[in-house]
Amino acid sequence: MAASIPGQISAPILSQKQRKAAQRKERRRRKRQAVAQSKEPDVQGEAEKESIGDEEDGEDNDCAEEERLRLHEEWLERERLAQEEFRLRMEREETARKRKEEEERMIKEEWEAQQRREQEEKEQRLQERRDREEAVQKMLDEAENQLEHKGPWMNPEAPVTTNSENYGTERDVANCPFFLKTGACRFGERCSRKHVYPTSSPTLMIRGMFMTFGMEELRRDDYDMDACLEHSEEDLHDSFLEFYHDVLPEFKSVGKVVQFKVCCNYEPHLKGNVYIQFETDDQCKEALMKFNGRWYAGRQLQCEISPVTRWKNAICGLFDRRKCPKGKHCNFLHVFRNPGNEFWEADRDLHLSPDRSLQGQSQRRLVLGAIKRALV
Repeated sequence: MAASIPGQISAPILSQKQRKAAQRKERRRRKRQAVAQSKEPDVQGEAEKESIGDEEDGEDNDCAEEERLRLHEEWLERERLAQEEFRLRMEREETARKRKEEEERMIKEEWEAQQRREQEEKEQRLQERRDREEAVQKMLDEAENQLEHKGPWMNPEAPVTTNSENYGTERDVANCPFFLKTGACRFGERCSRKHVYPTSSPTLMIRGMFMTFGMEELRRDDYDMDACLEHSEEDLHDSFLEFYHDVLPEFKSVGKVVQFKVCCNYEPHLKGNVYIQFETDDQCKEALMKFNGRWYAGRQLQCEISPVTRWKNAICGLFDRRKCPKGKHCNFLHVFRNPGNEFWEADRDLHLSPDRSLQGQSQRRLVLGAIKRALV
């Protein structure tokens, strides 16, 4: 039998113990294979999960990078805006600094110009003063020279006549315009201009005839608050009415009275002055001889012929409207209103003086100029 199957290897004969060990080994191998086959889907799932996680991590990283880039761009924008604001603020500060320097420069130049003007004015005043002193000294030398030679000395008068174009105006260097318009001057005999006393006029002026206790006690102090306690405007007006009805019949006994004015100014040269305009010059002269030197209310009357014939030129044009800026210290006449509006025709200058042509025009220009200066 062995010859019929040549080359065949016979299987080893195992004992029972070896067969059991081989079976156990085989069973373990199969178990391992089964366990391996059961774990293979889990490994694939974990791999898939890991791949999905890696993708999610990549997406998260991309989102974080985008957020970082967005924040960086926002920071860059804020930085740009801050730089722009800083640049604008620096430009404004520079502009303000230059403006301040320009203002300081202009103020300094203006101050220097003012100082130069003041210095020039001071030098001019000093020069004028020296010129006046030299002129006075020259006149004194001439006077001494003439006195030494026993010659008469007379002050020279300006060559201005009543026919001059500037007669009665501020440009009239010879005649006092206030005396021509009101018949009174606050400088009196000390005035630098001539006071032309008329030889004949229809107007008679009595200085200080109307005087009340309040007017006598009044002082030229606008800040004296107690001055108004001594008298009131009502008391003053009542005193004027009593005075008006007391003295007017006496003046009417001389002749026809055309105008009657009583001053209520506080200036010494106008305070209490009474103006009476008659119809003719002869009546005025008669009244002068009758009333001059008489006594009234404890005072002796001082009468004089006044050059006033144009009442619009003598009376303050702003007083009637209560707009005079100087008040009762004005140098033009502030007069009481006559009761019953008596003598209103004369207020319209219906009765004019014979020489009203040139003199009236000059006085009108002067009054208008004074009113304009008062308004300014």
